[in-house]
Amino acid sequence: MNVNQTGAKCRWLPKLLFVKAATLLLSACVIDYEAPETTSALPSSAIIQAAPLEEARRFLPEQTQFDAFVSLHGETTVMRWGKADLPINTHSVRKSLLSASIGIAESKGLIRLDETLGALGFDEPETPLTDMERQATIEDLLMSRSGIYLEASGETQSMKDGRPQRGQHRPGEAFYYNNWNFNVLGVMFEQRTGMSIGEALDEWIARPVGMTSFKPEHVIYTNESGSRYRQFVIYMSASDLARFGTLFVQNGQWSGTQVIPADWITRSVTPHSKITEPKPFDGYGFMWWVDVDAQTVWADGWRGQYMIIDPARQLVVVSRSDTGRNILSITWARLFGKDGFRDHHQHLHKQMIAATGQQTGRE
Repeated sequence: MNVNQTGAKCRWLPKLLFVKAATLLLSACVIDYEAPETTSALPSSAIIQAAPLEEARRFLPEQTQFDAFVSLHGETTVMRWGKADLPINTHSVRKSLLSASIGIAESKGLIRLDETLGALGFDEPETPLTDMERQATIEDLLMSRSGIYLEASGETQSMKDGRPQRGQHRPGEAFYYNNWNFNVLGVMFEQRTGMSIGEALDEWIARPVGMTSFKPEHVIYTNESGSRYRQFVIYMSASDLARFGTLFVQNGQWSGTQVIPADWITRSVTPHSKITEPKPFDGYGFMWWVDVDAQTVWADGWRGQYMIIDPARQLVVVSRSDTGRNILSITWARLFGKDGFRDHHQHLHKQMIAATGQQTGRE
């Protein structure tokens, strides 16, 4: 082999390695998914008005970045559009799903909200909790009022930029949307229940409400931070998420069966903190965003994962954006993906109100 041949091979090597790496990234699926034999559509309501639905079906592909949309009125379908049965990364909607699971665990006597992190043995080896931080309770973490401001897996840049100084607030004193709280709650839940989050969601919620796409293995774990506490990630379809949301307009019930305790429904969506951003939210409950003026509750996730709970009208409205199921597609979404807009979701909520022949209230 001459020098020129060796040089040519060396020049091709980086390209070859890049192709192999890209192939691995594309094939490294976070979750496996097979389409269900039947879709999860529920019987349609007889009261539906056609014109608002036609407008929504035009609006979704023309004006939004959403990939799936589902709305339920009680337990009946108002509208389905797009990849309604595709499990999609819920991003921060995961927190509302965990909140409901914690409520069920509390009712079973497995979790107490007044227990402190110190009593439960939670700490960080690299950045040990202070005596004051160890006094934070499970309830403080649920309200995102722990007073613990540490690096956490899954943080956005805005979380990092807005993080208060350590010791600036006592536990329970101030609201700060903090992934450290949420990740610790996930670990605590699994330790106290002896179940994975996926197993609990499947047994306690998915099966009782008839979810068709969700599987326990659709909950995965990542940790790209200096914290010892990993982030849980939940994949769930728009249809299955809408069924979950319906529990919150039916006082925790599905087809007459109590799935989530009624008192937890009330406690978890009560605004325990007054906030001014992001709009339109002005309150925060137990890992739920609250629009007090509109009397609605939101689960809200990165890149357009939205669910509006509208108890007064018995409506659930879900919009989803697919951020991928493998490492490369998720990275691509982080770098170049377009966000779903809350005002687009609010517009669709108005259309669903009109479709069910109801008044839009303050609008």
